[in-house]
Amino acid sequence: MQNPFPNARLYDLDDGRLSADIPLYLGFARKTGNPVLELGVGSGRIALPLARAGFQLTGIDVSRPMLARARERIMRAGLSHSIELIQADFCAPPLVSERFAFAFCAYNAFLHLIEGHEQLQALRAWRRVLRPGGLLVIDVENPQLEGLALLALQQGFEPEETLTDPDTGEEIHKSTRAQVDLTDQTLRFRRLYQGRNETGAWEVEQSFEIRILFQRELALLLTCAEFDDLRFYGDYDLTPWEPDSPRLIAVAARGE
Repeated sequence: MQNPFPNARLYDLDDGRLSADIPLYLGFARKTGNPVLELGVGSGRIALPLARAGFQLTGIDVSRPMLARARERIMRAGLSHSIELIQADFCAPPLVSERFAFAFCAYNAFLHLIEGHEQLQALRAWRRVLRPGGLLVIDVENPQLEGLALLALQQGFEPEETLTDPDTGEEIHKSTRAQVDLTDQTLRFRRLYQGRNETGAWEVEQSFEIRILFQRELALLLTCAEFDDLRFYGDYDLTPWEPDSPRLIAVAARGE
């Protein structure tokens, strides 16, 4: 899988602000125990809180800039003994001597796998690195047809928000353009970031594509990958999933 977010600083300022899901992963880690595997560790947004809580975590990511940022944060926090980072495609995590009690793929990372065979390949690989009885959690956006229809009407970039870099105080203006393809079940996003610093005005555009994934599809994929005890939730409080839930959170077990 290619790196969808080459600019780690902008990712941290934008998507890296999320914290509402951290108690979810802490709760499952407390239930299963060590060791823990994060598939798509990024810059350590979730790995650091888990390590602070005493868990031993391995994080896999394809992005060298993301992992460099994660290593810097881990060293500053004094947690190098608790987190191992591996640069690899998370569709094919390297086998390790000890299998994991808990693995998770957080906040839409699974949606960057566009084709069904890629999704199934990843799920089968993730099952192999879990110990018998180990848990897998996947968190993705729950698609809403009304929202997709509104995105389909969008023309050009639309201003979304202004971000502030806490280290420099710089204001960064973010605009987004989305293209919906319901036939292929894909969303193509273009994000435009614009700012001004001591060297003058600058702008960076990042483009990525994600899969529109429905609950029945995800259930079928997990079943085909031979996971058991499938459960689906609709938010980070683990409310049972409904068609209008904001999130689609799958919890599945590797059988004994």
